Amino acid sequence: MKNFILFVLLCLVCTYSFSQSSQSENYRLILKDNWTMQSAVSDASVGGQISNADFKTDKWYKVSVPTTVIAGLLANKVYDFDPFYGKNFEKLNDTRLDKPWWFRKEFKLPASENGKNVVLKLHGINYKANVWLNGKLIADSTQVIGPFRIIELDITKQVKYTGDNVLAIEVKRPFDPNKRGGDLAIDYADWIHYPPDFNNGIINNVEIKTYRKVGVEYPLVTTKFDLPLLTVAHLQVDAMTVNYSDKAEDAIVKGKINGNISFEQKVHLLPREKKQVTFSSVNYPQLNVKDPRIWWPWEYGKPELNRITLSLIHNGELSNELSENFGIRQVSSVLTDDNKARKFIINGKPIMLRGAAWSPDIFQRRSTERQEQEIKLVRDMNMNIVRSEGKLEDDGFYDMCDKYGLMVMTGWMCCGAWQYPEKWDAAKRSVAMASDSSVMYWLRNKPSMLTWLNGSDMPPRDKKVEADWLAIEADLKWPNPTIASANETPSKVSGSTGVKMAGPYDWVPPAYWESDTSKYGGAWSFATEISPGPAIPPYESLIKFIPKDSILNTSQDWLYHCGTMQFGNTKIFDTALYARYGKPASMKEYLARAQAQNYEGNRAMMEAYGLKKYNNATGVVQWMLSNPWPSLIWHTYDYYLYPAGTYFGMKKSMEPLHVMYSYKSNSVNIINSLLEKFSGLQVKATVYNLDGTLKYTKEALADVAEDGTNQCFILPQIDGLSDVYFLRLELKNAKGKVESINWYWLSGKKDDLNWKKSTWYYTPQSVFADYSALNKLSATTLDVQHSSSKTETKTTHKITVTNTGKSVAFFVHLRALNGKDGDDILPVIFSDNYLLLAPGESRVIDCIYENKDTGKAEPYILANGWNIDTVNSKTGGSVGFEK
Repeated sequence: MKNFILFVLLCLVCTYSFSQSSQSENYRLILKDNWTMQSAVSDASVGGQISNADFKTDKWYKVSVPTTVIAGLLANKVYDFDPFYGKNFEKLNDTRLDKPWWFRKEFKLPASENGKNVVLKLHGINYKANVWLNGKLIADSTQVIGPFRIIELDITKQVKYTGDNVLAIEVKRPFDPNKRGGDLAIDYADWIHYPPDFNNGIINNVEIKTYRKVGVEYPLVTTKFDLPLLTVAHLQVDAMTVNYSDKAEDAIVKGKINGNISFEQKVHLLPREKKQVTFSSVNYPQLNVKDPRIWWPWEYGKPELNRITLSLIHNGELSNELSENFGIRQVSSVLTDDNKARKFIINGKPIMLRGAAWSPDIFQRRSTERQEQEIKLVRDMNMNIVRSEGKLEDDGFYDMCDKYGLMVMTGWMCCGAWQYPEKWDAAKRSVAMASDSSVMYWLRNKPSMLTWLNGSDMPPRDKKVEADWLAIEADLKWPNPTIASANETPSKVSGSTGVKMAGPYDWVPPAYWESDTSKYGGAWSFATEISPGPAIPPYESLIKFIPKDSILNTSQDWLYHCGTMQFGNTKIFDTALYARYGKPASMKEYLARAQAQNYEGNRAMMEAYGLKKYNNATGVVQWMLSNPWPSLIWHTYDYYLYPAGTYFGMKKSMEPLHVMYSYKSNSVNIINSLLEKFSGLQVKATVYNLDGTLKYTKEALADVAEDGTNQCFILPQIDGLSDVYFLRLELKNAKGKVESINWYWLSGKKDDLNWKKSTWYYTPQSVFADYSALNKLSATTLDVQHSSSKTETKTTHKITVTNTGKSVAFFVHLRALNGKDGDDILPVIFSDNYLLLAPGESRVIDCIYENKDTGKAEPYILANGWNIDTVNSKTGGSVGFEK
């Protein structure tokens, strides 16, 4: 009985441990709220005055940190306009933004911290700063510089252990981060217009920590398995110990894993010394963990989290203690025989990586709610990776990726100052090295971290820089693969990258992806950024950032919300749209056809890479996941979290067990993304003419290996097809459950490409497929019914859509509204959307959203499509058709 009680108590302790914040310490004061901010132009007071307790800030702006200057001004409603609407962004220009801005915070230390060493930790000063505390300058802008650095300042001599402390940080913006020789700050390249403050401000945490002369921080737990067995995890624990005193000190580092695996080690520290301590499984047998709880990417299993606690004991007293989550997992990579593709392996299993490029808000505004909403959308699209190009996030983001089993590729950025290290002076080189060290310490224990890139569009042009970075990464025991860049150019230091950045970034047709096998962006190697270009939002989103009378693809407002340089318009996409679907008579027609073209283009890209996985294709990252502001290009869902054609094309293509059509071989194939083999699968292909008549059907049984593919059969030549016809594919498991339904619209006239005129950003078409006959598709009727269930936190609708007519129902789009005439409920998860239904076919679609995202009105389901006879169609209650 006693043993049972102890077991229950242990379970409760473990449950509590893993339910708390990813990181915790015995004393960690995050200075988040109740800051004030003001321009040094508007208030010319000096730091000695501002950092005194009696300084008046009644005319300053109240902000929370992290914040940029513009984010702070927006939070204070300084502007009487939406900066994202039309060209309002240009109204943000202000000469004060080129000058320093002050950030001021008053704080107290609790009595329990009296007499301890006190450290101010600055993470994310963009770009440099003078730091004042209690009337004294404690660090200047030659010391505090670089947005990716973690800077620790010992403030023991300046801090007040009783009463108010006043911290004042004079932050100076970066200049020319987008140019060679500019500051090593945040660069947006050709994505968007630059914010006029260049993200000047404090973009990550400001913290106060206390120690009894010595401290321990930055734990790292690495794993080695006896692959292919996973029954024992050989763990190694590393951490950094620090002596904050001017005398040599002795201490004991103690550790616990999951509350029941203990280890300790004595450490001797010289004055002001920083020293790594290591606990290996050879010297500490208890770190050979049997039957471990393993962290897997979500498709492969549960992303189990474990917890490590480290403490430092000095003279019999606790100096500091910290705890954080970690994952028991082992990541490696190998190059294919031709060195053109890098295959990643996790826990001994190869993994085909398909995902998209993450982007933060243009003003660096973050919330855990928004991050979780977006990560749920990533998971819903069946993606397993996001790439962050030099736009590092906060702890909350990485914690959520750890929790949801989503892998992260990250590293330094293109295309300005970071890309040209040969232009750096000694000071910038120092910033670059310190930045690398900070990031390694910060991110190395995150289980979601897959790989680090020491460059983006090319390897570091200065060999010494890459060599020095690699030395830092090795010294700090970065546990994951490191790659010279996201580009295919071999490094003169580290060799082949096994990845590529060969475009396209603008529209190419579905046939592109399987046709190119060795030179451009087709389904081979690991494409780190790639896209069929514009992603046109639906009308419901467009009216939020473009005036109604400017919703034209030639208007200045439209062009302003494209990218910049080559991507400052949608001409290439539009040319293809007009040639393939016919010139629209209205913008409503344009937007409907754009969703169809976005759907087929993005689906084909992901399907092609999935079909060729491990056959010289190892990964693909869509450029991009979302936009830093409302945009017309490069996203899977828009700034308002609206999932449209691109989103559902992506989601369809990456179903865990998926049936697809090959544009190249005219074959029907299965892609299995699970660590499970399937036998007795039922594959069915059905072909319909434009008038809805059945022209061909074939059924077959098939097997597919674990994480494998299988070509089931090749479609024959079919006589009597209409100019445009439909292919319906269905996949059932051995028990008859439908796993995948996938429709294609195909043309007798095929897309063809002019490869000789390829550029770095797209390949032009020499022939366009002709889908214009879709505009003459006979009308059909639908019956749309729904039922709802509601819990305390979310609502689920089951929407039954039945085609009661004689023609194929094309591109049926379902929406969930806040009342009959309300806005869309966002974010929202539909199990499928933009449906095609054969005559007589019925589908049940789940629609799920959080109750907090709705209004008081009764939810309303709205349907539309290309060829719906809304007059004679039927609906249940709270369902209607768009006029």
